[in-house]
Amino acid sequence: MDRKLLNRYFRDECTEEEVDKVLGWFQTEEGQAFLEQDMDQSDEQLTKEEQLSLYPGVETEKLFNRIQLNKKKRYQNSRLVGIRVASILLLVATFSSLVYWSGITSTVSDENPEPVYTTYVTESDQQKVLTLSDGSRIRLNEGAKLIVPEKFKASKREVKLQGEAYFEVESNEKQPFWVRTTGSVVEVLGTRFNVRADSAARQVQVAVLEGKVALKSGDTENAASAHLNRNNVGVLRLSDNQITIENANAENYVSWFKNRLKFTGETLGQVSRQLERLYEVQIAFESNRLKELQLTADMEKVDLKEVVTTISNTFDIQFRMKEDQVVWIE
Repeated sequence: MDRKLLNRYFRDECTEEEVDKVLGWFQTEEGQAFLEQDMDQSDEQLTKEEQLSLYPGVETEKLFNRIQLNKKKRYQNSRLVGIRVASILLLVATFSSLVYWSGITSTVSDENPEPVYTTYVTESDQQKVLTLSDGSRIRLNEGAKLIVPEKFKASKREVKLQGEAYFEVESNEKQPFWVRTTGSVVEVLGTRFNVRADSAARQVQVAVLEGKVALKSGDTENAASAHLNRNNVGVLRLSDNQITIENANAENYVSWFKNRLKFTGETLGQVSRQLERLYEVQIAFESNRLKELQLTADMEKVDLKEVVTTISNTFDIQFRMKEDQVVWIE
């Protein structure tokens, strides 16, 4: 670069073309060295005289002032750049951390490990009371089997039942409670009900003591379903997926642990159907008139013959009993 041109530049005497030429040169390696040579020597602090002696033939005082101004601007810009770089690095580090931890969480959730189950079994003449992690209580009748996950899914609470059990389910609208048996699903939000999955008779019986229950033949869209309310007894026949509903005193369907039978204005036909299910017998009528007799009674649940005798004495009628069959007669 022409030293005279540089002198005119520092005296602000250049034309626009000359200014462009000098500024263009400042962008070259030689021009950068001219303006920043003192800063490149970072391990040595030069005196004013030493800095001026680097550029002989140039008006040194003005050059020195320009260099100092440039150094100040460069320092400020360096700080700004440093802050920007630090900010970018911080953002990158933060983002990387988020991606890293998100990856770990995703990996864990995507693994979907197999749930751990606990199986409860009752023997003959044995009952068992359980309290689940959500606070729900279950009483297993003898000869029953219940499978419970160690931890319920967020979408639902599901258990698997074979045999008979009474449920008192804690209410949770966001996490319905499912009882799955062979061929059926019982879905509730919070209620008291009894489920009897009778594999021998190929039917599932649900008696609702409180709340509402949905009885379904499965969890598909085409499954047969029925909604049961308090004192409704629903029976799902597994052979053809037909569901029948009748009104009854649902408390009688938990007489297996309460040991009480209670009837309030129920017909002998309704009472007999309950006795059929409770004692696994068949009951017939000699005449249809007997079906309409109304019974109100509260008695201890004892053996079938004693119960039938008490009812016959109440109506002053007779019965014939043979093995697992009972016939009401005039």
